[in-house]
Amino acid sequence: MKSSPGKTGYYVLEGLNSFATAYFFNYLLQRLKREYGFTDLQSLGLCAVHGLIYIPFSWYGGRFGQRHGYFTALRVGFAGLSAAAALAGWFPAAWAQLGAMALWTVAMCFTWPMLEALVSEHEPAARLPHRVGLYNVVWAATAAIGVFSGGSIYKGLGAASLYWLPAAIHFAQLLATFPLARRHDAWLASVPADDRPPVASPVDPRRPGYFRRLALLGNPFNYMAVNTVFALVPAIGVRLGYDVDQIGWLMSLWLMVRAGAFGVLWFWSGWHYRFGWFAAALMMLLGGFVAIVLARHAWVLVVAQLFFGWATAVLYYSSLYYAMDGSDTKGAHGGIHEAFIGCGIFGGPAVSTIAMWATGSPFAPAWAVGLFLGGGLGVSWWIRRQGLTKVATVLPPCRLPA
Repeated sequence: MKSSPGKTGYYVLEGLNSFATAYFFNYLLQRLKREYGFTDLQSLGLCAVHGLIYIPFSWYGGRFGQRHGYFTALRVGFAGLSAAAALAGWFPAAWAQLGAMALWTVAMCFTWPMLEALVSEHEPAARLPHRVGLYNVVWAATAAIGVFSGGSIYKGLGAASLYWLPAAIHFAQLLATFPLARRHDAWLASVPADDRPPVASPVDPRRPGYFRRLALLGNPFNYMAVNTVFALVPAIGVRLGYDVDQIGWLMSLWLMVRAGAFGVLWFWSGWHYRFGWFAAALMMLLGGFVAIVLARHAWVLVVAQLFFGWATAVLYYSSLYYAMDGSDTKGAHGGIHEAFIGCGIFGGPAVSTIAMWATGSPFAPAWAVGLFLGGGLGVSWWIRRQGLTKVATVLPPCRLPA
């Protein structure tokens, strides 16, 4: 069996995608708050609509790529991202910014499922965890760089850089798909089908099957918290008296922690198929999220982000790894993975919008989303209990991971 094709190019595409989308999304929210006068309620509503679009189109994007080819889907996505950013720059009216974000969201749904699939496919079972781990480290690190440096770029190069820089990066990605596709097709043509690493890694029957269901649960609750925090960062910056670059530096800490945690989880596999790690991450996510939203001092934000960053890493890594492990349609599964992320991207801001509208309190999202996160912890325990009961009825007694 010959080795899978080199995948450095896919990781480069992934890193560029993460940097450009993190910069555009986060600092467009900052601009809408500070220059267009968006209220907290409007920012949350915009993020909810972003998530609502993301759910069906990421599912469709994964199926489109599985049917028409990963590189075809990537070209659709990169072209759409570049066009959306350019259109937002050409038409400064608020309605144009919102329309461009909608188009940008749709286009992004054709990229992430394909990048996940390309780095995972044709990998021997022993090497799949390495590929997934490196994938997580790359996108998380470049997203952290995008948020940390984005404020300085925005102020140093001007507000126009919010549009032309992502548009240029995505256009470069579009051009890069052509040589990468030729290289990928040449490898497939040179290696007989029987001599390629399998598309799917076999599932170890000793692994508890209920972790597949936990994979579907973890990221929706994870991104309920994450996207609510993104939506509220501009308000937190204004509340604490920080400029756009200062709040970017401060609120990039949890992103850096997440990237570092991905590195730890990548090199150490002891957390695989262990429920305690998953449950502890949900509890840390709840505590960190509430503390961030309610914070009135910088030191509270710093401490809370340490817990929040670690929790988001464990939950994301768990969800992606358990979903991909043993899958034979990685493009479609990548789309499903992203669609469940979209449920959280929509759910957190939507719940927060309703809570803030009903109470008039800027701190209502802490308690509203916090209740859902607590419910997610309860559901995860129920899934585990049901899974252990099922195993006990079909297998002789054995020791399962804690």
